[in-house]
Amino acid sequence: MKKITLLLVFTTAIGISSFAQLGVKAGMNFAKMTDADKSLNNPQAGVFMDKDFIPLIKIRIGLDYSPKGAVSEYTLLGVTTKNEIQINYLELPVLAKVKLGPLYGLGGVYGAYAMNGINTVIVSGTETESDIDFDNVKRWDAGMKFGLGVQFKLGPLGAFAQTAYSFGIVDLNKSGGDELKNTGVLSFSVGVLLGN
Repeated sequence: MKKITLLLVFTTAIGISSFAQLGVKAGMNFAKMTDADKSLNNPQAGVFMDKDFIPLIKIRIGLDYSPKGAVSEYTLLGVTTKNEIQINYLELPVLAKVKLGPLYGLGGVYGAYAMNGINTVIVSGTETESDIDFDNVKRWDAGMKFGLGVQFKLGPLGAFAQTAYSFGIVDLNKSGGDELKNTGVLSFSVGVLLGN
């Protein structure tokens, strides 16, 4: 039964790849939120499909695991407090891809859902963790994403390296206080491509 299931998955992937180009990627996110002092750095990964739209332009639809957040640090009466917010999003980008030779550009929108999150407070070396309270923070986010990359052959596969920048347009604060947005996420990733 396992062999039949694997065969079905493999033939389905080959069938889809005959109409579109499939890809998988992994890399790092460097994320900031409103009024943050430093970026929060975490691994990210995703899968996507590039589909021909018009000559020179493809549509890329993906599904990414994309941690976002920020790091803030302040000193009061000689005591340094460091606050790290990490929210783990499942992100759906819909992008136009324009390819000229080995180079390509990306641009479009994304929607994202926060699966979970952790708030870490470090005071004088003592660390305390708590779950993000989604009664006060919206789970849904949306924004714009842009990127640049280079694509090349890697044996029978295609391969690529790219950088992208995204920013949220949704105020995540549900409590009515100061605005809270994912103000910028710089990502670097590498991956492989399967398909035409």
